[in-house]
Amino acid sequence: MVNLVERGPTAAPAPCLGITEACSQFGISLRAIRFYESSGLVAPKRINGQRVYFASDQRCLALIVRLKQIGCSLAEIRQLLRLLGLPRSCAACVPAPTTAQTESAISDLELRRDHVDAMLAELRRIRRQAARALSGHRNATAGSTREARRLHEGT
Repeated sequence: MVNLVERGPTAAPAPCLGITEACSQFGISLRAIRFYESSGLVAPKRINGQRVYFASDQRCLALIVRLKQIGCSLAEIRQLLRLLGLPRSCAACVPAPTTAQTESAISDLELRRDHVDAMLAELRRIRRQAARALSGHRNATAGSTREARRLHEGT
């Protein structure tokens, strides 16, 4: 499961991060990270009153950020985190996911991917049409400029 939530090819989580470091690491604001905590999406430990984000918390934050980037709602994020048993402190109070729940989550994400793929294909088609139209306009402009020079030089 860890591979699902890594931040990148060199994504070894730091042993622990404070809240400011976590915000910087994941590109999120203090307000966002506190909101995720108050919503039960992440549950950092507190040491001497300070939030401390250990490796499991960092994986949870990485997944939250990735899911937000693909447009998942907080309810969808919460559901997916529960399927993964995250955050760890909440895993004991949540029943283990059923195969049907897991399959449903997979289907939902695949459908979302299909929609994104279709939108990308449409945008690429529009870009190609615009490039062809611009190329045609440049050729027409170049041809009329050459014709104008020829007529001007001929007189």
